[in-house]
Amino acid sequence: MLGARVASAVVLIPVVLLLLWLGPETTAITTAVASVVGAYEFYTMAARSPFHFRTFQVPGYIAAAAFSVAGYFKSPVWMLVIIVALAVLDAAYAFLYLPRQTALTTDNGPATLTTPGLNWLISLFGPVYVGLPLGLVAFIRHDFGGDAAIWWVVLICLGTWGADTGGYFFGRFFGKHKLAPKISPKKTVEGAIGGVITATIGVALVGGLALNMPLYWTIPLGIVLAIASIVGDLFESWIKRRFDTKDSGKLIPGHGGLLDRIDSFLAVSLITYLFILFYH
Repeated sequence: MLGARVASAVVLIPVVLLLLWLGPETTAITTAVASVVGAYEFYTMAARSPFHFRTFQVPGYIAAAAFSVAGYFKSPVWMLVIIVALAVLDAAYAFLYLPRQTALTTDNGPATLTTPGLNWLISLFGPVYVGLPLGLVAFIRHDFGGDAAIWWVVLICLGTWGADTGGYFFGRFFGKHKLAPKISPKKTVEGAIGGVITATIGVALVGGLALNMPLYWTIPLGIVLAIASIVGDLFESWIKRRFDTKDSGKLIPGHGGLLDRIDSFLAVSLITYLFILFYH
């Protein structure tokens, strides 16, 4: 498993950094494709769960990609329009097309009832959960232009990868106390602390050297992003437990699906965008 994780990282990290360096266009295309793949994995997990949710997928894929288009054109307002439009389409599908109540028999117990409201929520949540944060990455990459934009996205990557890598190795060698055993049994308190340390170092270096931010900003930001990374990972693990699945897919060897790889990145991207709004 470790070998597969390392091999995947060796291949993916240079590719991601190259796409970022090439320009806002390649970044937006990359985030749009990733958004569609992530939405597909989410919908697939929902459909295969014991609840067998019936989602309105095509508008979801379009919306997921549209967030990146809106980000490229630096239009957060259009991101809100996308959410509202998707909510209306999903509501029409869920409340007009689907039956009022669907009885489902699960493998683990008595029948479960799904309602149009639940199907509407799942249809809406998947694309927004994945597409909105990635659209904000496209926005950040294009809004600033030049080196600053690249380094802000690199900062997001280091906040994510630092927390993940530090958490993995600190947890592997020093982990004794479970962090959230009911959600992610392998995560430990020691791993979380290690992840916070490594992510904070990475964010402080990039923020200080490349973005000229003082330490009294970079260190707290690194800590917050590391915590966001951990929470993002735990949140996706919670979703998978609710959907009764181990991985979101099999796209990336050693990691599972794309969502398993970018769950923390989504949370870190959102927090970084909010910080940029405050900082500037």
